[in-house]
Amino acid sequence: MSDNYSTASLLMKLFPLQVGTRDLNPSPPHTWQSLQGRNTKVAVVLIQKKTPLPPGEDVVASERAAALCNACELSGKSLFVLPHTDHLVGYIIRLENAFYEHAQTYYYTEIRRVKSHKEFLNKTTHQLLFVRHQFKIAFFSELKQDTQNALKNYRTAYNLVHELRAHETNILEIKTMAGFINYKICRLCFQHNTPLDAIAQFRKHIDLCKKKIGSAELSFEHAAWMSKQFQVFGDLFDEAIKLGLTAIQTQNPGFYYQQAAYYAQERKQLAKTLCNHEVSVMYPNPDPLETQTGVLDFYGQRPWRQGILSFDLSDPEKEKVGILAIQLKEKNVVHSEIIITLLSNAVAQFKKYKCPRMKSHLMVQMGEEYYYAKDYTKALKLLDYVMCDYRTEGWWMLLTSILTTALKCSYLMAQLKDYITYSLELLGRASTLKDDQKSRIEKNLINVLMNESPDPEPDCDILAVKTAQKLWVDRVSLAGSNIFTIGVQDFVPFVQCKAKFHAPSFHVDVPVQFDIYLKADCPHPIRFSKLCVNFNNQVMEPFNIS
Repeated sequence: MSDNYSTASLLMKLFPLQVGTRDLNPSPPHTWQSLQGRNTKVAVVLIQKKTPLPPGEDVVASERAAALCNACELSGKSLFVLPHTDHLVGYIIRLENAFYEHAQTYYYTEIRRVKSHKEFLNKTTHQLLFVRHQFKIAFFSELKQDTQNALKNYRTAYNLVHELRAHETNILEIKTMAGFINYKICRLCFQHNTPLDAIAQFRKHIDLCKKKIGSAELSFEHAAWMSKQFQVFGDLFDEAIKLGLTAIQTQNPGFYYQQAAYYAQERKQLAKTLCNHEVSVMYPNPDPLETQTGVLDFYGQRPWRQGILSFDLSDPEKEKVGILAIQLKEKNVVHSEIIITLLSNAVAQFKKYKCPRMKSHLMVQMGEEYYYAKDYTKALKLLDYVMCDYRTEGWWMLLTSILTTALKCSYLMAQLKDYITYSLELLGRASTLKDDQKSRIEKNLINVLMNESPDPEPDCDILAVKTAQKLWVDRVSLAGSNIFTIGVQDFVPFVQCKAKFHAPSFHVDVPVQFDIYLKADCPHPIRFSKLCVNFNNQVMEPFNIS
């Protein structure tokens, strides 16, 4: 029963029917007059608590129904009785069918009306109206559940958008409308179970729009728009998969989320360059991004250009102020959150489709983004997770890059054990750092071992370094003679160890003699205060080497 009720309420919201559940007193005349000229059908639904008599037997009810219809100027077919009985579901289905027929008729009439207007247009002077009318026909067809015709008309509308003359003043509006219509086309393609058509349409969309950047001062807006296109298509693709579509390893939503993250990163870099205003620069007053009504007349238009169709910039000063307002708003956007969310979506998809290398690659990017967002704990957690994969596969250059970021995180958090561990590996033979970089790290490592604060890591945030220096002072003062046990079996340390027996075999009760060779890979000599040899055979006792 609840499902039928929800369906009926949805129909009432979507379809242009005014449904009354009032008492038998008709509404005032002005209520009906306000609907004139809107091609609106009015239906009245009476809810009865008592079980009604069979049709034709309740004379009083028939008379009252006729009187109500006369007073409201309604057809008898527009009056519905909904008895609250055990057979309520059947009455609801009947009501739905009636509404459905009315709605189908309405949308069919609206499509004919739009087509009749379209006949009087010409492409020379009414280019914008051609797009508008074609979109309306497609939208009404979609509501009418004629998805094939809807798709056909959306495609026509999309092509008409790209026939418009593009200029810096209208390029955002063109891209906005193209994005809306592209979404509709791709969604219907997925509904029709033709994913290749959806992918082809999306690629065409990106190819046509990726160079429509617009104002160079607002190029971060274009990067944001591109990112949103890939994200939305990834969402559509993922939704289609949940509804039964089969994806493959080389073509899954993860690639689209990854590309969305790439453009979000580009947006961040562009915003960093273009929105780098001094603190003294104030936000314009009055606000050029506000309109009198609080909303835009049309999607994609600039608020300060409402109602202006000319390509010429009539007020350059107003343009300058509007651009400044957009730049200052962009400065407050937390880009790292957007990037991390998109990368997280991509990682989930690549994990699902068993693409371990893509997953590891994106997890590194997430870790680096957490580092830029100053969430060093999460950054280390992610970077630690992927280090094992790169060690196993011998990607030393990538491992060195990750270890360098991890060392910065451990320094900025004053994590003593992690700092020593990463330093030991960066000094080893697997590290691709230059000798001068290794020398700096070795010097810092010796400082830490001598219970002194290390020098800051290069390219760290200045404020974060100041905070870290205070943490190191506190940590060193409390450290005392702490001893850390660091297992080197999981990484490549800077000390190589090899054992050599003096003879190939030994008699019982004869002391076994062997030599142990140690080689340090670090640039400068290092001193060991104590060495201990352990054996795989647990019966043999370890011993110290002086």
